[in-house]
Amino acid sequence: MGQAEWGRDPEFFGPRHAYREALILRAVVARAVPPLHLDCASGVGSLAVALAQQGSTVIAADLSLRSLAVTRSRAMKAGVSRRVLPVVADITALPFASDAFPSISTAETLEHIPADAQALHELGRVLTPSGRIAGTVPHGPRQWSAWDDWAGHLRRYTKTSLRRLLATANLRGHIQRWGWPLMRLYDGLFLKQVNARRLTIDRHTDDDPVLRSVKGLGRRRALVALVTAAFSIDRLFPDTPWGVGLLFVAQKTSTHPLPEVATDVASHTRPPEAQPPPSLSWMIGGESVP
Repeated sequence: MGQAEWGRDPEFFGPRHAYREALILRAVVARAVPPLHLDCASGVGSLAVALAQQGSTVIAADLSLRSLAVTRSRAMKAGVSRRVLPVVADITALPFASDAFPSISTAETLEHIPADAQALHELGRVLTPSGRIAGTVPHGPRQWSAWDDWAGHLRRYTKTSLRRLLATANLRGHIQRWGWPLMRLYDGLFLKQVNARRLTIDRHTDDDPVLRSVKGLGRRRALVALVTAAFSIDRLFPDTPWGVGLLFVAQKTSTHPLPEVATDVASHTRPPEAQPPPSLSWMIGGESVP
């Protein structure tokens, strides 16, 4: 029985990933491009690189050295290696000073972690008093399927359960469901079937002709861009109870109210050339990727 190969399967570079990442990116830069950002459980660094291209200095934190090596390579190819700093870090015990980051993101992470409350507590600890954290989690326990088994999920969330979880970390924010109707249809007719196959084969996915073809489709940029654009139709149906995921934007409870979350996918113009990134040695206690 197979499970997700972190950073290598189509979920990490296909249209679903691209659309969800665009939602998070828009939430992060809603006010302004943050000068310093922590992308926690950063995977293979697509979001970190996208933010760096807009002018942020991004700490890409992950437990996987392999993923961080891919992040570094991706940042070098994009010409932003000075602005993307890969760091080995455990989200439940972050090696950073308190109140260190004005902006944080974590995408599709909490559902994998047994101590999800501890993870959010750590994210809240390193967030500045006026900072914001944006993230996504899968929505709806009744939507549990082979998709979740393949991905190694421990849970799905409701708006109520996520709001309570945020409160345990002294975080308050706006939560919105996303991904209906086209994303829900895509999941039901395509991804769930593919993941059910992944769970039943007793060989590497690259040795299966069907799954090998799926991976190939996920790497076709034009096709991914086309499907991602089609998903934008879901913007016409915000926060429906049938959405596949939850997007949250939160601040510490002592700060001012947040504006409503915007879930439409918009293009972002690159700001004027920013100043060189600041020294971060005072803040980082983790192991940097050489």
